[in-house]
Amino acid sequence: VNNIIIPVKVYNNCKNKYIGPSNMMDIYLWIILFRYQLLGSNNHQLGVLPKILNKMKEDFNLEFECFASSINSIFNNYCSVYNDIEKYFSSRGSFFNLNPIYGTYSFNPPYQSDVINKGINKLFLFLENSVKTKNILNFIITIPIWDIEGKNIMNNNNNNNIDYGEFNIIKNIKESKFFKGLRMISKENFTYLDHNFHLYKNITIQNTYVIVLSSDPNNNFIEKINQYKFTIDDSIEI
Repeated sequence: VNNIIIPVKVYNNCKNKYIGPSNMMDIYLWIILFRYQLLGSNNHQLGVLPKILNKMKEDFNLEFECFASSINSIFNNYCSVYNDIEKYFSSRGSFFNLNPIYGTYSFNPPYQSDVINKGINKLFLFLENSVKTKNILNFIITIPIWDIEGKNIMNNNNNNNIDYGEFNIIKNIKESKFFKGLRMISKENFTYLDHNFHLYKNITIQNTYVIVLSSDPNNNFIEKINQYKFTIDDSIEI
């Protein structure tokens, strides 16, 4: 309880998103911080660099984060775990209750294989529905390189002692008709922002896939994403 803190920049970001009773904001925010701390991992507040998400908004009209929190969300449209409280900070509730119809969405789930598998299988369903309704739906996915082929390419076998099995969801992605391309980024070249303390993590535990799924046959997002720098070197502040 004595270690529950929030950086001023993150507090102000939450304040800008707040839509609840004016006298309850700090109480609700404390509840959110406490709940996430109880989950037992500060990694729950790691996020893709704000400059990357804002660049994707500029390039691809990205405006929705499928997995975020009141603490680490960059946009006002996002899904999160504790909707009973986070709804006052513009959360749209659980991703697994979401029904996206059109637009561009960031999909950066917790690095848990069950959540990743279940979530991406839902993306396939959303994309199938978008074809039926003739809407354009895009997902920009960031997930760890846990599959054997990917780890071999990244020469990561000797550096990762955790066995995630075949991680077959990657094979399913590549075989999907909605797959538009991917980029593989080493852990030394992918910086995350820890919103808990407003600290940048320049070297993460895992190498990262950036993957594009889309119902648009002409989608070329990956061409621009291949030009992005995911490190802090040329980043900007929130």
